[in-house]
Amino acid sequence: MKGELQEANRQAIKAGGRAIEPDYIDGLAANLRFPIFFELPWERHGFVRCQIGTGVPGEEYIPLFIDVPLAIYDHLSVIHIPVEEEVQS
Repeated sequence: MKGELQEANRQAIKAGGRAIEPDYIDGLAANLRFPIFFELPWERHGFVRCQIGTGVPGEEYIPLFIDVPLAIYDHLSVIHIPVEEEVQS
């Protein structure tokens, strides 16, 4: 959710890691979820580099990279979205 993204971003900025422009995050809707498309654990000690999708539902997602602190990453909510093979079986 947006609050988690803002906190992860604040910590990434403080640590000098990969972060997103805070004004961009502020402009996102509060009720959106931000899917992680790619993750690279231990890119930086104590962080997981993630490629997340942002944007408005119904429009193209904008992929962004952010270093997410492990303390936040380990407690993110998970939503399972079935792939086509799972839907057909």
